[in-house]
Amino acid sequence: MTGQELQTLNGSQMLLVLLVLLWPPHGGAVSLGEASRVSFPGPSDLHSVDSRFRELRKRYEDLLTRLRANQSWEDSNTDLIRAPEVRILTPEVRLGSGGHLHLRISRAILPEVLPEASRIHRALFRLSPTASRSWDVTRPLRRQLRLARSQAPALHLRLSPPPLQSDQLLVKSSSARPQLELHLRPRAARGRRRARARNGDHCPLGPGRCCRLHTVHASLEDLGWADWVLSPREVQVTMCIGACPSQFREANMHAQIKTNLHRLKPDTVPAPCCVPASYNPMVLIQKTDTGVSLQTYDDLLAKDCHCV
Repeated sequence: MTGQELQTLNGSQMLLVLLVLLWPPHGGAVSLGEASRVSFPGPSDLHSVDSRFRELRKRYEDLLTRLRANQSWEDSNTDLIRAPEVRILTPEVRLGSGGHLHLRISRAILPEVLPEASRIHRALFRLSPTASRSWDVTRPLRRQLRLARSQAPALHLRLSPPPLQSDQLLVKSSSARPQLELHLRPRAARGRRRARARNGDHCPLGPGRCCRLHTVHASLEDLGWADWVLSPREVQVTMCIGACPSQFREANMHAQIKTNLHRLKPDTVPAPCCVPASYNPMVLIQKTDTGVSLQTYDDLLAKDCHCV
């Protein structure tokens, strides 16, 4: 706002500009809750309107930088804040010749599209949930995961239990309720995971056609915000667009089921949709009934996409 523009303001407009936020304390990252608190100082010298507006603008940019620092810390410390995952599967089991135990793990019961072998920290097999004896099948399971084709209907494991337990297995195998307990390492930090996803996601429909992050440059007028937002005047809007073919960025088991049913019953079951998996915060300087405020919006800009 220039000095010439200030001369055209009437008294009430100047008072509106003077109602600015008290800035939170310096130092460290700022919480999203702090960013949305509003407080107003009393009237000040009218000749300082221009400098006060520049100060508010500087505070806005500083707050945005600190919010991004929060986000960067979270991205680089995901392994510290995420607990290990434990998944329980129920494989099919049969007793083969020589007392060998054959396990078949159907793709339908896998907790996700084939987990990476490197994520398997430990895998324990029991004939029943209450059985005291378990077999460590970590190494053979990792080997099968490395060799398995992405479209393989099942994984097969062949175990060799101690000879003295073969007779017990013959009795128990017919009524067993087997359990495979998977201990999965936490996923890599999201920044590294996104880089791997960019290199490893191969769209079967062709480049740029599957679910992905897309950026659109828009002005406040384009968004219909010109009457209540003061800054920023232009926004890089990130959104999720594209198709969701089978096994592409599926968010969960429900998305897998939805994909399969859509293939069988396209008239009654819609295909999965490409939607944001996470968001980046955005700070707006906006008009309020009592003045001007800084407001943080946590779900405005898409950060990553998946299919649900």
